[in-house]
Amino acid sequence: MLLSTARQTKMTAPNYTVTSILSSPYVMNKDGGGYKGFLVDLLEKVAEEVGFNYNIRLSKDGKYGSYSNGYWNGMIGEVVRREASIGLGDVTITRERERVVDFSKPYQSQTLRLLVKKPSWHPPGLGFLLDPFSSEIWLSILFALLLVAILFVVIGRFNPFEWRQVASDKDPRGARHSFGLRESFMFVFSTITLQGYRETPRSLAGRVLAVSWFIFVFFMVVAYIGAATAFMFAGQSMPSMPFEDLEDIVDHRQIQIGMVRGGSSFQKLKDSKIGIYQRVADYVEMQNSFVNSTKEGLERVRGRAGHFVMLMESLRADYIAQQLPCDVMVYGNSHFSMSLGLFTNQGSGLKQKIDDALLRLREDGTIHILQQKWWTLMGRCPVARVANKRQQTITASQATLRKLAAPFLLLLIGAILAVVVLVGEIVFRKLRQ
Repeated sequence: MLLSTARQTKMTAPNYTVTSILSSPYVMNKDGGGYKGFLVDLLEKVAEEVGFNYNIRLSKDGKYGSYSNGYWNGMIGEVVRREASIGLGDVTITRERERVVDFSKPYQSQTLRLLVKKPSWHPPGLGFLLDPFSSEIWLSILFALLLVAILFVVIGRFNPFEWRQVASDKDPRGARHSFGLRESFMFVFSTITLQGYRETPRSLAGRVLAVSWFIFVFFMVVAYIGAATAFMFAGQSMPSMPFEDLEDIVDHRQIQIGMVRGGSSFQKLKDSKIGIYQRVADYVEMQNSFVNSTKEGLERVRGRAGHFVMLMESLRADYIAQQLPCDVMVYGNSHFSMSLGLFTNQGSGLKQKIDDALLRLREDGTIHILQQKWWTLMGRCPVARVANKRQQTITASQATLRKLAAPFLLLLIGAILAVVVLVGEIVFRKLRQ
């Protein structure tokens, strides 16, 4: 009996034509036909509360509605001309629109935010161990290693006071073979990697060269550890954006700001008496960076490698940022405060009924549950964390030959001094003979 009464009530309830526009997650196509989304669910709840049936159809021109040449287009225009009774979409309540349609109480509030391409952040590869030093440093170290090893061979062979000159019967450890070609290279390789060594040079020239080499190795190891540590922490820090907000973009003029052509958001900027918003509106017009739809703007954000950003409604931007492939994010400060509402024909009396239904749905938590469903539960991407240009971030730069010239200069002086001492020791030995 109750089921029959409910069916009869539904059949006798008024039926309204609802004009809408596709806009994720508010109204979207559903597999198999029909529509789904936050506003579709909300309209269903409102219809149950008020007691009416409805038929959703998309706006003929696919626009929200703006006034131009004495004519309202989009959803607003269809409701004004009574081609539809209810407008369903993420439509901002403005003074101009309220003059021609009846807006309900707001079901959501939002601001303007920037939708940007996530900054690239590549993990260190196999070349991470080579990054702290520049190529010229590595080549210079290799040259120094070869030079010192060859000098040890020369000193070991020609210096009359070196181990090679010790008689076999007075050399139980075999030290006389410590500075041949193979042993000299082993000495410099082991010391530069802070390993032990078997014998130290016996002659004064060899010890001068060894001390110079040890000093050089000490400075190089300290410099490498310091640079590698900076690279390691820089790799773990947050990636940063080259700008902080709208003012930085307008001042530097290197990034385009996209906005939907004919939208209420741009008109808010244009009509604002705040200087930065007027500058942003002029900048968008000068760059002619308008897009015909949010979808087109999103494609340009993804395709312009950080040189194009979208200034758009925060709720829509939050939803897009939570969808795969997770390559965009919402960034910067919030601008303006805008309310979204359903709208009906002026004087139809339907506005008050929808207001009462929305108030009840807000009080019992239904609207909050629907927001959680379509924004939080539908999200597939982690929240992006980046630093702006004014935040402190750890940076790392390669050590260059100019920065580490002192250790190389000391080694060169030590090598020259070792050669001079070698010649002196040879002359001294001959004079004694």
